[in-house]
Amino acid sequence: HTTRSRDQEMWVMKSEGKTPPVPLNHKISEGVAISQKQMKIAWANTHGQYPDLLSEGESVLYTAEIVYQEGQPALVNKKEVIKARAPECTLEAQDFRNNDSELIYTCYRAPHYADVMGVELKSGKVTVYRKLADEYNEVEGIFPDGQYTLVESSRDQGGPARQNSKYIDLWKLKLELNSTNFVRMTHWGDYEGYKASNPVVSPDGKWMAFQSARNDEPAGVGHGIFLLRLKE
Repeated sequence: HTTRSRDQEMWVMKSEGKTPPVPLNHKISEGVAISQKQMKIAWANTHGQYPDLLSEGESVLYTAEIVYQEGQPALVNKKEVIKARAPECTLEAQDFRNNDSELIYTCYRAPHYADVMGVELKSGKVTVYRKLADEYNEVEGIFPDGQYTLVESSRDQGGPARQNSKYIDLWKLKLELNSTNFVRMTHWGDYEGYKASNPVVSPDGKWMAFQSARNDEPAGVGHGIFLLRLKE
């Protein structure tokens, strides 16, 4: 998966879908966090995309605004938020919350675990929302109120050999310090070879969309999108 870790770029496409996406001329590691309140984004970079700027095992979270200059989008006010180093942590941005004052992110921890974290953008204070020594918890779509988020978790999937991203289901986590308010939302993993992944919550908080995936395929690959009603 060399091109995924080395060549992935950010592009902008307007919501009406009438014009093609336009490149921001900046590489990215995995996903991008998008503010619901302003043209602000956050993302991570690693040595894979920028070997001249970051050393092997190093990752950084950035924020920036997108502005249009002569009709073309561009990144401005790029700021470094937090830096980490493997094997303790490799960063991936996920979502803003609390009026864009905090960034929720995943900390991937060697050899195959992940933790749900948050960082206050002004102070740099880091909060641990879910971190268990032998469990995989990758944060995904946040709820509109910012109080809960969805997580791809290996909880209840079996012994140590199954505590990784191949054996996951979707859970709902309350974003509070060392949270134990954790509710299972799907049971794809009850069927051997399957997992549920990449969930998002609708803007009105009534629906969750996610995909069915196989645990022998790369992360992100899916075989159908499903909707789960969360409330009337």
